[in-house]
Amino acid sequence: MSALAAFQREFMDTLFAAAPPGDARLAIYHGAVRANWARALASAYPVVRRLVGEAFFAAAAAAYALAHPSRSGDLGAFGERFADFLAAYGPAASLAYLPDVARLEWALHGSASAADVPPFDFAALQSLPEDRHGTVRLRLHPAVRLLECAHPVVAIWEANQHGRDGTPSRRDGAERVLVARRGFDPLPRALAPAEWTLLEALARGFTLDEACAALGDEAGQLERLLVALAAEGVVCGFDAPG
Repeated sequence: MSALAAFQREFMDTLFAAAPPGDARLAIYHGAVRANWARALASAYPVVRRLVGEAFFAAAAAAYALAHPSRSGDLGAFGERFADFLAAYGPAASLAYLPDVARLEWALHGSASAADVPPFDFAALQSLPEDRHGTVRLRLHPAVRLLECAHPVVAIWEANQHGRDGTPSRRDGAERVLVARRGFDPLPRALAPAEWTLLEALARGFTLDEACAALGDEAGQLERLLVALAAEGVVCGFDAPG
């Protein structure tokens, strides 16, 4: 290892060390790195931060940074494992809903930066012979995220938006959630069972015939659901054999 490489390795080890170095100049860099990590987490998880308070969040962020220091030049990816971290974080054990709220916020964070694509081409779909419609595989928009949560995370998230008092409309019950962009802003909404079944089938690459079969007794809703999802921008394209 060259002298330069050895110096660079020592410098990086100092930045990622749990305790600040004795050298005051290096301590400035050490503190700045952690401040940037904390800001990145606070930006991605504002509802988690509001739910637990500033002091708790700062302590959790510091512990997370020690367990999962950023190894990427993109600080936007730093909080990827925060929900799993919270699930195992002792001081958060009494807040059973917190990891699910974090998963929702990470889904919103990822949705916001996902690529954009042209809107659904209804004319192209209509040009297909009707007997081939069942073989079509619909594509979900890159900004779409699907979550299964044990807690009513949409209600909790909505209650903790700007101007709200933090009191959710529901406190118990599982939710299946769609995150999708409305214009430029990603938003969550709770899904009805048939919507979830259909979206999960599409996400797994099912054809329309297969998705219809997955709906079972709700198969009669297929057309209505597809029109609504396309209008919402959730479905953005399709693939057809040949």
